[in-house]
Amino acid sequence: MSAISLPKDGAVDTFDRFIVPLISIGLPLVLWEMLARSGAINNFLFPAPSEIFGTLWAKTGTDIDAGVMYSHVYYSMFRLLAGLGLATVLGTLIGILIGLTKWGRFIFKPLLSLFMPVPTLAWTPILLLLMGVDNKTTIFIVFIAASFEVILNVIAGIENMNVKVFWVARSMGASRLQIFFKVIIPGILPYLITGVKLGSGYAWRALIAAEMLAASSYGLGFMIYEASEFMDMTTIYGGLITIALLGYIIENVLMGALEKRTVAKWGVQVER
Repeated sequence: MSAISLPKDGAVDTFDRFIVPLISIGLPLVLWEMLARSGAINNFLFPAPSEIFGTLWAKTGTDIDAGVMYSHVYYSMFRLLAGLGLATVLGTLIGILIGLTKWGRFIFKPLLSLFMPVPTLAWTPILLLLMGVDNKTTIFIVFIAASFEVILNVIAGIENMNVKVFWVARSMGASRLQIFFKVIIPGILPYLITGVKLGSGYAWRALIAAEMLAASSYGLGFMIYEASEFMDMTTIYGGLITIALLGYIIENVLMGALEKRTVAKWGVQVER
């Protein structure tokens, strides 16, 4: 009787990253398609996935809507990445100040506790009056939505660092700048990645809602809102699917690549 050969690590990684998501996403879509075509569910409220993807294809093809989907995706991604990048940079700095300095805690921690419970979209009317219907408004809304998760996770990363690491670095003659870049930044990076992942989820929700209110022409939120006025269910579902796919790519491809190049090489487990 031959021994059972286990798949290699690369095969397991490929299976986990590609095959499992394909099965978990593909099976519900196949079931949805079958139910829609059999008439078991309302085909107007729940159009078949083939119709939805056909609509998306048309918006990137050569008909009257040629290329409009690229514009919607471009503007949404630009607003999302700009706001998320701003939240990552400023959120990391504020989190470090709160975690390492007394004056940082004195200034920023009360503000954090004060503004964190305020819903992000509550700022939209004020920002519309201050900035108008512009990209700056949606970018700032995304920044607000994502920044709190980044700040809190950076603070948690600093608080969970072993103080002995600082002692060792100082005893070896490391300067404050060297400690910051060689000790603090690598130490908080797993928490920062987690904060950016969580923040990106809040950022997406805030972005789509803000685009429904503050976008003048393009954006996935604008596309969904405009389609709802014409009861265009295939476009609405197409927008939702596009958002889900882009969010998956950001979290699992872009952030996954960052994890592999940094904390995975250091043997540090990123919290999920």
